[in-house]
Amino acid sequence: MTTLDRLRALLADELALDPAKIQPDATLESLEVDSLRMIEILFRVDEEFGVSTPSDHNELRAKLRTVGDLAAFIDELAAQSDATPR
Repeated sequence: MTTLDRLRALLADELALDPAKIQPDATLESLEVDSLRMIEILFRVDEEFGVSTPSDHNELRAKLRTVGDLAAFIDELAAQSDATPR
């Protein structure tokens, strides 16, 4: 299962939407993801994907406009996490 598939399932659950309606080019705004909802989603992303998102949620909200943006960001965080010595 790809990051996008897992994210679509997470968003479908969080937003009570049909996963088929959550496309990579769908804006988070069109899915009615406001500031508070974004924070909730990022906490779920942290748990689901085992990553740690930066705490500046306003900056992330400006950077992450679409579902595809968020999936790419999760992949980037996962790659950084794998590269970090433990």
